[in-house]
Amino acid sequence: MIKCASKLDSNGIPLLSKDQLERHGEKILHIFSPAVLVNPQPTDLDGLIREMGFNQEYQYLSHNGVYLGLTVFNDTDMLPVYNPILNRAEFISVKKNTIIIEGTLAENPAYEHRERFTLGHEAAHGLIHAEYYRRKAEFAGFCDNSGGIYSKPCAPDLSGVDASGKRLQGEAWLEWQANYLAAVLLMPKAAIKNIDFKCNGRWHLELISMMVEVFNVSAQAAWVRLASLGYLPT
Repeated sequence: MIKCASKLDSNGIPLLSKDQLERHGEKILHIFSPAVLVNPQPTDLDGLIREMGFNQEYQYLSHNGVYLGLTVFNDTDMLPVYNPILNRAEFISVKKNTIIIEGTLAENPAYEHRERFTLGHEAAHGLIHAEYYRRKAEFAGFCDNSGGIYSKPCAPDLSGVDASGKRLQGEAWLEWQANYLAAVLLMPKAAIKNIDFKCNGRWHLELISMMVEVFNVSAQAAWVRLASLGYLPT
């Protein structure tokens, strides 16, 4: 996959704006599956992750489902997961370039949209943040800790930030970038423009409903995406 060239801040975090993420996401889709940019349809996230050279597996990341996914960037024998049979936490071995999704998301069809967005979010980490976590792991090696081996297993509250995410600090900005790129991969701007809907007083509700159907996303994700593109008030 193509790299997203960008400057870094003082913490080594990529300085990626909304416009840069839009362009990079569409470049990735143009290489992986150009049809999704023309004909509105669900993006094959499993295929994209394979194309990236990443593995994908499901584990119980906590006892209560609070963590939805994470991306492992370096080999580790110390990834904590929950064993529901023994009702306890334990450590497992995971190879680098592995995306892990919370197991309960695959068990309940009602969570399909959440599972797809989580896959997109973790794929986005793999696409634009691998170098950050590689550097962090190198530094952690000097400090004798496990930092940098995998992405944060939960996203912070991203409400109330500006369009570029620049009011966020540290790794919260990474999470904003991953969320935004996930939305680009799942709901490409070019494809949204090709959705045929009636332009009436309730057009936004109709468009959201159609996006849910054609992209296989949640209504909330569709609403946020339209707002980020300026179609709806934020």
